[in-house]
Amino acid sequence: MSEAQFYMPTLGELLDKELQPREYLITPWLRQGESAMVYAPTGVGKSMFALSLALAVAGGGQFMGWKSPRPYRVLFVDGEMHLEDTQARARLLLPSISGYDPALIRENFRLLARQAQTSDVDFPNLAEPEGREIMEQGAKGFDLVVLDNLSTLATVEDENSVAAFQPILQFLMRMKQLGKACILIHHTGKGKDTYRGSSMLATTFEVILGLEALGGMRAAHGTAFRLKWDKYRGQKEESVRSWEAWLESGTWKWEVSKHEEVDLLVDEVRTGEYPTQKALAEALGWDTSKVSRLKQQALSLGKIKEGEWSRLLGEARGGQHGERVQEEPDF
Repeated sequence: MSEAQFYMPTLGELLDKELQPREYLITPWLRQGESAMVYAPTGVGKSMFALSLALAVAGGGQFMGWKSPRPYRVLFVDGEMHLEDTQARARLLLPSISGYDPALIRENFRLLARQAQTSDVDFPNLAEPEGREIMEQGAKGFDLVVLDNLSTLATVEDENSVAAFQPILQFLMRMKQLGKACILIHHTGKGKDTYRGSSMLATTFEVILGLEALGGMRAAHGTAFRLKWDKYRGQKEESVRSWEAWLESGTWKWEVSKHEEVDLLVDEVRTGEYPTQKALAEALGWDTSKVSRLKQQALSLGKIKEGEWSRLLGEARGGQHGERVQEEPDF
């Protein structure tokens, strides 16, 4: 392929070009041509969550404090659910979506389900070139593609292999190039605190959301989770918070998670920018006793280990090349 086939503007051309702002499909965290991953253990409610998001986007409605500015066309790809179950879930969830267009939501949402196909139809496998081509063609005319879930839509022989996930990344990047937003639903790994497979899978996503199982009375209703933002490139605002969400009598309910400050602390530590807990407290606008208390909560909840915490602060003191500097006493 010759260089003349690529669009390569000069800096001047780039600065002078009037670029059309990308529209939000889910305000404030998913725009046209962006991708997100939602991961959770089996049975926590990731498919119910994904379906609710898809319905809100298809109808231009609102869900869990997030708004779809207008109705968009949504392709929901399901690798395992029976049509009857998806029908029942859609009927259950629709009343929890507010402000949607009742006519357009029926037209804009389209389901591509493995279990709805006849026995002579080979469902596309995203790990294979032919499967990716079929899915790409099927995505034409849609603004959002929801893939539920990776384990049922792509045959990955070695989930710890970087090369094994290259086909999936190729498809996601192709969706970006075509201006399609994409939400990938995935399972947790053995540790239950992150997604299954190679860390390379995270490279293409603007947003990664983890759903952690909730206990107590909320879990008695079946679907109950704590939502955490593992990756978010946008500007944080009120609706981008750690929620505790649950379905009660067919209605979504949610509130700010009690662990939100713990998650914020862990996220800040993992930036590797803070040489001491005092510096961390100053950056967050907290006192040092609060950082110490929340650190202990983070350790007891398994969100970070003492060794990782010490290593991150040590690396910030020593720099990337291991220079020895005077260490400020911690507490």
